[in-house]
Amino acid sequence: MIQYNAEYMGPYDLSGSHIRDVAGAESNVAVNLRTLTDNKIDTLWISRLGDDEPGQLIHDQLSLKTEVKAPLINKEFTGISYLNHYADGRHIKTYKRSGSAASKLTFKDIEPHLAGADILHVTGITPALSESCADAVTRSVKACRHLGIPVCFDVNYRNQLWQPKEANRFLDKILPFVTILKLGYDEARTICGNELTPNEYAVKFHRGSVDVVIITTESDGAIMFDGVEVSRAKGISVNAVDPVGAGDAFVAGFLGGIYLQLGDTRDLFSLDNQEKSFAFRKSLEIANICGALTCTRKGDTFAMPNASEVLQYVHFEMK
Repeated sequence: MIQYNAEYMGPYDLSGSHIRDVAGAESNVAVNLRTLTDNKIDTLWISRLGDDEPGQLIHDQLSLKTEVKAPLINKEFTGISYLNHYADGRHIKTYKRSGSAASKLTFKDIEPHLAGADILHVTGITPALSESCADAVTRSVKACRHLGIPVCFDVNYRNQLWQPKEANRFLDKILPFVTILKLGYDEARTICGNELTPNEYAVKFHRGSVDVVIITTESDGAIMFDGVEVSRAKGISVNAVDPVGAGDAFVAGFLGGIYLQLGDTRDLFSLDNQEKSFAFRKSLEIANICGALTCTRKGDTFAMPNASEVLQYVHFEMK
């Protein structure tokens, strides 16, 4: 989708100045992964776009940063979001996505591209757009199980798109097919409707095929449970300007961190439990750095750090 990021404070103002940027959780992760790894990872983004000016802009801009499989559909429109900032620190995002070209995504759009993948990343935003999208995501993660492809799922709950119980039911449905699960502590409390600690949520969601559960805790950092022990990455103090996109940067940091350590994301799942646990902990540290640094500038992907910037904060060798 296209995002209009306000350069002024307060509610949307048609006459106000906006930064027009390409936005969307999955595409953000694809672009951020390339940035973090100096374009050494090949990424592919799959969607549908309206044959309109925003759709053409998205296609042209993303094609410079990742491989794009998103046809421009005649007489359909491309989704839009509006991001507004308030003096009290709130950042409010509203959407115009209902009935968009992307909301009509099907499994047939995704299936041809799965076999060659090393990992599939999806978020809870896509299945919230429509029944078609929910079916596409469900069938994709099931296909990945059959193909032996790990699945990374970021809950990314949006109350503008669906209700907590809907999100919770969908998560329960696909969790048996998820390998890496990431969600915020606030999201966990919202969709579960109870008050557990971050550690308790991490243990609660570690079931089925899940290898690792990551619970982000905003400025306090993140915790992770790999089935054996709970690890924590402490928060990093930064001058936060715009937190939107930090979660996508975090995910890209975690997945990219695996690559930066091992040289190939596929190698992770051939490690023994002790080696895998060590790689997960270092990737968590990288993810936390990426999420924090992305808050220091506006734009969903503009502020994503590269490997050299990350190295200023970590103290281990990366390939």
